[in-house]
Amino acid sequence: MPNLNLTPAEQNIVKYHRQSIETGNVGKDSQGNPITVYSSTIYIPEGKYQGKFATVPGWVNNKVIKNEDELYKVWKSDIEQGTWPIYDSGPAGGKRAEQIHVIMDNEVGEARAAMKPKQVERSMLMKERLK
Repeated sequence: MPNLNLTPAEQNIVKYHRQSIETGNVGKDSQGNPITVYSSTIYIPEGKYQGKFATVPGWVNNKVIKNEDELYKVWKSDIEQGTWPIYDSGPAGGKRAEQIHVIMDNEVGEARAAMKPKQVERSMLMKERLK
């Protein structure tokens, strides 16, 4: 891991990425690149971190969620518990997410290997084996 002096909450982003790989919960973007976290920095509208920003996974239940309100609902409890990193501004969170993403870029091979073929592709692969 590059020496980024990650906080425990930032380490949780990396853990989420690695857990996605370990469980095969890896998606694919429109260019065929693996998705394991899809880090999103969202505004916190209430609670002890009100007015700050949290970086949370946007890759949830095998889909990318881009809507901030929906992401907040999904991760509200974890944000309040300090699971995900909190920043004073959106740009600060976005910049740090880019730095953390270097770790994921370094592990792209593992992520690609964990990508599950689509059901149609899987069926075709099975038919190929029977020939």
